Amino acid sequence: MASKASLPPMLDKRSFYRKPDVVAAYDRQRFGSPSGERVNAREIAEAIALLPPDGRILDLGCGTGRLSRALIENGYDVVMLDASDAMLSRAVPKVGAPAVLADAFALPFRPESFDAVVALRVAFHFADLAGLARSVAPLLCPRGRFVFDTYRWSPRSTFALGSRQWGGKVFIHSTSKIRDAAIASGLRIAEQHLCFLFSPYLYRLLPLTVVRGLDAVEALLPESARARAFWALEKFLA
Repeated sequence: MASKASLPPMLDKRSFYRKPDVVAAYDRQRFGSPSGERVNAREIAEAIALLPPDGRILDLGCGTGRLSRALIENGYDVVMLDASDAMLSRAVPKVGAPAVLADAFALPFRPESFDAVVALRVAFHFADLAGLARSVAPLLCPRGRFVFDTYRWSPRSTFALGSRQWGGKVFIHSTSKIRDAAIASGLRIAEQHLCFLFSPYLYRLLPLTVVRGLDAVEALLPESARARAFWALEKFLA
C-alpha cells in the first residue's frame, strides 16, 4: 500500500484523476491501440534518454505505473508518487515499487533523496511551473535531473476539448519560462528533445502505418513544427 503524506486541497486536475472511472479508462483511452502503444513506448524512451544511467528515481505523478515499470526494467531504484489514491491502487500491484500518496507541490522527502525526478504528462496540467521546480529541486542530489514534458502548442490550451475524457485545458510553457523557473530553483536546462507533430492523443486514433509516416515526416520538418518538448533540468554543483 502507498504511504500517505498530508495533502493540500485538491484543485484543478487532481480531483479529475482521482475519479475511479477516469483511472480505469486512462491507459485504454491514451494507448489502447497499436498506434497508442507506439506513443507510449516513445514517451517512455524520451524520458529515460534524459535520465542519469542509474540511481534512485522518483516517478512524480506516476499514474498507472507505466513509466515506473519501464524504469525498474532498466535497473533504476524507483519510488512512485501520485496525488490520486485510485491511480496508486492500480500502479502498486502492477509495479511493486514503494509508493507515496502526496502532492507534487508538497513533496515529503528529505533533501538530496533522488538522483532524478521524472514527471511524465504532469507539468502541462499546471500553470505554476516555477512552483513545481521549487518543490522538486531540493530533492535532487548535486547534478541530479528533473525530467518532464510540456506542450509547445495545443488547441487544448485554449479550448477545454474532451473535458470528460481528458480533464480540460493544458498549459503552454515557453522556453524562457522554463529557463526562468530553472534558474530560480538552482537548476539549469541541460537537454531538450522535441517530438510529435501534434497531440499524441490523436496519434492513437490513426492507423499504425500513418503514425510511422508521421514519424518519418517529423524528422524532415523544422523543430518548430513539433508539439511536445521533453526537458532535463540539472541541479548545479554545490
